[in-house]
Amino acid sequence: MRAVIVVGLIVAFMAVVLYMVKDNTAADDLKVGDCFDIPTASEIKTVTHHPCTEAHTAEVFHVVEFSGNDMNTPLTFVIEGFADTTCTPVFATYTGIEFDNAPDLTFGWFYPTVESWQSGDRTITCYVTRVDAAPMTKSVKAGA
Repeated sequence: MRAVIVVGLIVAFMAVVLYMVKDNTAADDLKVGDCFDIPTASEIKTVTHHPCTEAHTAEVFHVVEFSGNDMNTPLTFVIEGFADTTCTPVFATYTGIEFDNAPDLTFGWFYPTVESWQSGDRTITCYVTRVDAAPMTKSVKAGA
């Protein structure tokens, strides 16, 4: 009887864990149009994915390979310059609003960890979010 109780507790624990992570997506797997919640951790491995019709805090609008300075590690200021230059025009194409004319919206980006960078990953993921960090309940894509 004791074994049945232990197995039951393990199964219940696994069910709770699986339910809690069911909407997790690897940050590396985000695609244009994906809606998610921006994590608060400094190093992002996973995000909570949502349909864009549910409350979310960000939406991917551009995924691009870094094509700049050949660095051994991703230097933040170089990545910031690349992301700003590369993501700004795509923001306008995706949302239908020039970035300077979108006072309620801003954008951020994810870039590879040092380890991932040293393995050759150069993917920069640009996402749109509200300036006030309030949740959105629809896509920001033009015409969506």
